[in-house]
Amino acid sequence: MDRKKTASGPRFNALHVVEAELEHLDWATRQPALRMLDAGYWRRRVMAVKCGFELTEQQLVRLEKILMRLGHPKE
Repeated sequence: MDRKKTASGPRFNALHVVEAELEHLDWATRQPALRMLDAGYWRRRVMAVKCGFELTEQQLVRLEKILMRLGHPKE
């Protein structure tokens, strides 16, 4: 079977991986900010999950809540 890859690479459906990552991100983004792990770092981690996996509607809602907690990126 020959699968075409999209420009952004393959997307995976691994429910247990996504759930574990969401639990960690939810916990980590509620902790006091560390100098090395600022909101920008966590925002990149959240976006990596969003871009790398096929998410359910519920998972997308959880990701959006985490992103809202992190605030808007400073550009």
